[in-house]
Amino acid sequence: MYHLAIFSFAVLLLASLAGCSQGLAGPRGQLVLAEGGRSEYRIVTAADASASTRHAAAELQRFLKEITAAALPIVSDAEPVGEHEIVLGDSTHLRKLKVAIDFEKLGHEGYVLKTAGGHLVIAGSSLRGNLYGVYGLLEDHLGCRWFTPEVSRIPRQDRLSLPALDETVIPPLEYRDPYVRDCFDADWSARNRMNGSSQLTAEHGGNVRFGAGLFCHTVFTLVPPEKYFKDHPEYFALVDGKRVNHTEICYTNEDVIRIATEAMRQHMRSDPEAMVFSLSHMDTWKGYCQCDRCMALADKEGSQAACVLVLVNKVAAAVESEFPGKAIETLAYTWNRKPPRTMRPRPNVIIRLCSIECCFSHPLDACDAPSNLSFMEDLKGWAKLCNRLWVWNYDTNFHHYMAPFPNYQVWAPNTRMFVENHVTGLFTEDNYQSPNGEFNSLGGYVRAKLLWNPRYDPDKAIDEFLDGVYGKGGKSIRQYMDLLTQKVVGEHIHVRIYDEPPWVYLTDEVLTQAEALWDQAEAAVAGQGDVLRRVRIARLSLDYAQLEQARARGAAAWGRPDHRTFTVVPDPALLKRVDRFRELGKAAGITTLMEGTLTVEHYCDSLPFLKPVTLTPQEQVALGSAAQGLAYQRFDGRFDTWPDFATLKPGAAGTAQNLDASLGGRPADFALVFSGCVSVPKDGIYTFSLTCDAGGRLYVGKQQVIGQGGPHAGEMTGAVALKAGAHPIRVEYLHRGGGTTLELRYEGPDLKKQKVPAAAYLRTGT
Repeated sequence: MYHLAIFSFAVLLLASLAGCSQGLAGPRGQLVLAEGGRSEYRIVTAADASASTRHAAAELQRFLKEITAAALPIVSDAEPVGEHEIVLGDSTHLRKLKVAIDFEKLGHEGYVLKTAGGHLVIAGSSLRGNLYGVYGLLEDHLGCRWFTPEVSRIPRQDRLSLPALDETVIPPLEYRDPYVRDCFDADWSARNRMNGSSQLTAEHGGNVRFGAGLFCHTVFTLVPPEKYFKDHPEYFALVDGKRVNHTEICYTNEDVIRIATEAMRQHMRSDPEAMVFSLSHMDTWKGYCQCDRCMALADKEGSQAACVLVLVNKVAAAVESEFPGKAIETLAYTWNRKPPRTMRPRPNVIIRLCSIECCFSHPLDACDAPSNLSFMEDLKGWAKLCNRLWVWNYDTNFHHYMAPFPNYQVWAPNTRMFVENHVTGLFTEDNYQSPNGEFNSLGGYVRAKLLWNPRYDPDKAIDEFLDGVYGKGGKSIRQYMDLLTQKVVGEHIHVRIYDEPPWVYLTDEVLTQAEALWDQAEAAVAGQGDVLRRVRIARLSLDYAQLEQARARGAAAWGRPDHRTFTVVPDPALLKRVDRFRELGKAAGITTLMEGTLTVEHYCDSLPFLKPVTLTPQEQVALGSAAQGLAYQRFDGRFDTWPDFATLKPGAAGTAQNLDASLGGRPADFALVFSGCVSVPKDGIYTFSLTCDAGGRLYVGKQQVIGQGGPHAGEMTGAVALKAGAHPIRVEYLHRGGGTTLELRYEGPDLKKQKVPAAAYLRTGT
């Protein structure tokens, strides 16, 4: 906070007159900016104001007119000081008011809002501070909201007054980018005080700009293999005893350091407006150089990051004197994420730590997944080493942009945790390729609120957005979001950015409730044109989930089985959903459904249940002598990825009459593998349902029927065509603490859905 300076007698007199004037008068200390469509105020900027300050004045004028219908003139500080002014930025009028502003402390983006007599001061830097001050006034004090580039809320007021203000705002994050396609608009970014978008122009204060072509994964740009590998293979990574040109460079090679340094100088000279230049490894999960020099340094420092820092620090040192104020950024990502023991990044180096391996349904620092535990360890380690630590975080399923991705509950705690751990820049990567992905606009908006102010109430942001964008349908949509959140949080389901269907949090029960909530949302805005259209587009995420769940579950979810011909006839309701997704998805401008390219048209055409599907039945096997029951093996320990049980030694083994999770015994974390045969009474299509608390897979014959992907919880289904008789079966089950649930049910010709009876399980031997 800043205290009022001692005013001259003349200024005090003006303030007194303003407080006693008729017409637009307010209580002492309160400014009445407009009333009844008129205003005595004007907006004052310096005669030589920057482009962003001039734009700030125009934005303030525009939105004050929308709020009050009063048009405030914009004048330069060449005019004499008036009684009623909004003084925007440093100017002769500000200095005559003798309001002390510490511009150096405010930096490029901080600002002061301060009332001084009959004046309102909005002051910050000429780069973005004045502009952000205007938006801070409009949003934080006058209730304006810019939800999407197309939808905003500008409250109308006949009488607009302000209480006495003395407010200093400095954002804790220097770099803020909610990287999502729906929010690339420059005006939206500036109004929400985001500074990462490449769309931002000089009038928006520009952006925290990376050098052209040097945003991430840049070492091959600086040391291109096509130029150097043929004559100098030693410049590139030694992998498994062989130099290769497709993974990485050799980061400790002195010639590589020289080449990269000169290339970086050329990039900096050719792009003088950029402030950050990435010198970062390629998008590889291993492939680092295994030469003696690199491995010796990595072993000494306990991390491959040490080898990257050799190059980064030397380049940063070489360019520092010629390019003061500019920074070299590098990624702590995949194989070099762990911080080194003793090496430190130079002051002009930014470390950007990436959380790509993590679970995103629980706060990063409150999740027991090993990926999150190790990430937090690395975050705290880098925080101790870095002058500037940024984070690259993730907010969508990159294989399924449209899939429900219930991470809404972690946006706020993760942002706050990052700031508490000295992170100063945050890039939250969402669906950056296509508009109208799953809650893209909502996520961009809410994260923008948090990136500017980590203490912002996320529930307030979500509810305001849903009301502003979806009208009366927003209440049901919020219930849908809460439904998904309660599922993943209540059942401790980990959600990651490459998860494949079937998504276990989307059970039949959840999907049924979700459909009802979206029906309610549509009904609430029936006949409301654009609002109804926005609700229907948002609902496409649920349509996509239903289609993908059906695809993953196989013929069991596609329609009506004809057991005589082993054919599944498509469900008309499913075909109708495909048509709706195709038509509305194209109309919504959705360009891709996954990172890369997958058009709506191609996706719909590729679905397997557009026509009747005939399955090839498995023949029964001859058992010879057989006994009732199954063989089992128990494996102790925690499994976060699916193990190859053939390579593991069981802790116990035996026989069981049925699937029995209690055979795991006392260990909190274990796995069970049951094997034998299951007998079915008639030829036909059999649908199996496996319910378990952590994860499970079912194999019938050589076909994996249930459990695609990694560990899953809840009920999973799959179908297989079988001839009457015995068929090999194998059930793999993972358990993690808590209760134990393991049940296999089936249904088929003349067989209603039921638990597989113990008598149907057979094993060879006595």
